[in-house]
Amino acid sequence: MKTPFLFLFLLFSASFHAQNWSPTGANWKYSFYGFVPGYIDVFYTGDTLIAGQSAKILSKYFAGLDWNMNVVSNLIGNEYTYEDHGVIFLRYQNQWDTLYHFNAQVGDHWRMAKQPFTSVCPENSRLKVLATGNKTINNETRKYLVVDFCNPDLSSLGIQDTIVENIGFTGSYFLPYDQFDGAVDGNEGGPFRCYSHDNFATYAPHFSEACDYIVGLEEVNSSKATFSIFPNPVRDEIQLLKEYTSTFTTYSIYSLDGKIQQAGSLSEVIQLDYLRDGNYILEISGTSKKQFAKLMKVD
Repeated sequence: MKTPFLFLFLLFSASFHAQNWSPTGANWKYSFYGFVPGYIDVFYTGDTLIAGQSAKILSKYFAGLDWNMNVVSNLIGNEYTYEDHGVIFLRYQNQWDTLYHFNAQVGDHWRMAKQPFTSVCPENSRLKVLATGNKTINNETRKYLVVDFCNPDLSSLGIQDTIVENIGFTGSYFLPYDQFDGAVDGNEGGPFRCYSHDNFATYAPHFSEACDYIVGLEEVNSSKATFSIFPNPVRDEIQLLKEYTSTFTTYSIYSLDGKIQQAGSLSEVIQLDYLRDGNYILEISGTSKKQFAKLMKVD
């Protein structure tokens, strides 16, 4: 007579466990490592069936400024995942890769999910567990793993991060290969900002601002975060209104690959003698705010 009860108990336990990963309202936010300011918004949007396997749909959106300095939100793709006894699988190229292994022990390792399309990081690189433990988050005890990003031979790539149960990386983007691919073609996402779901308050261990800030500004919108340069294109120098130099103190000029080409103290005239022809973004910064402008340099 105990067998039916035991079966129902195990079935209920398995069902409850399966709901731990990506429940209703699950939402991750990451800083954006691309050229224009913004963040990556990843959230659970539904369920699907892939080759007989029930899976969660995680939709990824870029929220930030476009090249015209307007606030936008664009879908950049979906990921398909599911959990099986503490292992999170990710669908990629018609197969299931191990994304996270929350039950792994020290010394265990697995191949990084979503193999790279560049040669920056070797194919079949791995995540190796260096330490494990438990931490209390929102009155829940969750396991964490400290992992080392490794070559296929398990020699270190020089990057470590912490994976928290049913949240993922707490220092980097949730797709481990992205930061290596980004060295060539631009990252999809950057450092972890926060995670929450309907019954779990926002967890942001390393991010002090609101998770949905586009450029780290309070009440940011397109009119407050951007300004215009006249004339534009410019040749030898940028001329700014005095109102900018009285509010902002420094400037940076970024190239299209996101690298700083010129920076310094802000003045009403910024000389561009050593800047090559091309398209750039001018960032002016003050104590608590920034603004951005498109800039085209010509001879």
